[in-house]
Amino acid sequence: MKSTKLNSLMNRWRAETRGNIAIIFALSIIPILSIVGVAIDTQMTMTQKNKVQSVIDNAVIYGSRSMQAGKSRADVTKEVNTYVAALLKQQSSTLTCTGVALQYVDGKQDLNATILCAQPTTLSNLFGQTKMEFRVQSGSTYGIGKLEVAFVFDVSGSMRSNGKMGDLKVAARNAVDTLMPPDVELTNPDDVRVAMVTYDTKVNAGAYFEDVTNKKAKRTIYHTYRQCRYQWGSYCYGGYTNVTVSTQVNNSCVQERLGSQAFTDDDPGPSAWLEAADPVFDEYYGRWSSIPSCNDIGPQPLTSKRSDLYAYINDLDDYGSTAGHMGVAWGWYLLAPKWSSVWPSASKPLPYDEPDATKAMIMMTDGEFNAYYSGNTQGNSFQQAQKMCDAAKAEGVVIYTVAFQAPKQGKDILNYCASSSDFAFTPDNGQELEDAYNMIAQSISDLRITY
Repeated sequence: MKSTKLNSLMNRWRAETRGNIAIIFALSIIPILSIVGVAIDTQMTMTQKNKVQSVIDNAVIYGSRSMQAGKSRADVTKEVNTYVAALLKQQSSTLTCTGVALQYVDGKQDLNATILCAQPTTLSNLFGQTKMEFRVQSGSTYGIGKLEVAFVFDVSGSMRSNGKMGDLKVAARNAVDTLMPPDVELTNPDDVRVAMVTYDTKVNAGAYFEDVTNKKAKRTIYHTYRQCRYQWGSYCYGGYTNVTVSTQVNNSCVQERLGSQAFTDDDPGPSAWLEAADPVFDEYYGRWSSIPSCNDIGPQPLTSKRSDLYAYINDLDDYGSTAGHMGVAWGWYLLAPKWSSVWPSASKPLPYDEPDATKAMIMMTDGEFNAYYSGNTQGNSFQQAQKMCDAAKAEGVVIYTVAFQAPKQGKDILNYCASSSDFAFTPDNGQELEDAYNMIAQSISDLRITY
């Protein structure tokens, strides 16, 4: 009897315990779901906020580009909102955002953006919280940095075919307009300076020939050699005598630098002069080689004068072969602080460590690098170009490349020289060339935008 009663009590106690646990679980599930729901919705909201932040960061750069192009504030505001709305629509169908509020600063090119968004909740919705709001802000300043850009143009003979030279002139002029918008007055125009140089069989040093070679453009070349007094067939009678011959040269063409400074940006001087393109005397036949020549256009040092750059582009003309390594070298020289002794005072390059300054080179070719004059001592044009590109990039020069209808070898060397694969362009027609130069110029211009 006692055992039966005890069992009954135990059974009732267990039933009551299970009931208590059920009640406790039922009461605790609500705060548990609430905590879990908030955690899930918060994570989803933070993910969306990060995406919106990226959109707004890009939007202020987009707006700064429009300001740079001289558009009105009303147009900039409209374009930024259209840009943001399109990107947000692609990213989420549930996110709702207000329009982008833009703030402008009079007298400056600062642009600040704010947007308020709401993300619908999931589990939190069960407890009355239907959305989570967040605010995203970003700002940009255009023009705080300094730019020095060197355009390097291949004007070899192949550029005369298929209208390529005309295409290059259009693309280059548009790129200048992107870097130096005609309708925008920069606070300090010298913050953006552009240089240009051409190369073909050689490089024309122009007005800077004497500064880089220590020779006059109009000069007399002498050569002394031993000559047999009386030659009979292969026999020489009467011994030899020293004979000096000379010829007149009038050009400003230069070849690659030789020696230990060949692949450096050291300024020209003793042991570092560039080689003048002089004729060579053939002792066997007793005659001079033809006088070397090159295109007629010398380098345009760094300038903020758009008209000078337009004039340079208009004068581009085709000539000769393709000494691409010399093009790389001169593009670097135009940006090299050590060459300040050569260039005019207004064109002196900034130091490599100048705060908020960027140096960029745009190297263009339509062919193979096939002309060089150093024999086997320094490698061929391709190999010398590799060494020059490596040295320039090591100093922080950003290199963009344009292989315009170029063969494989031309593309290979420019791909090697480019600072990254994204900086190497291979246009196949005039429109693609124009697009390439525009993207490069815009990319370089964006280096002046910070947020």
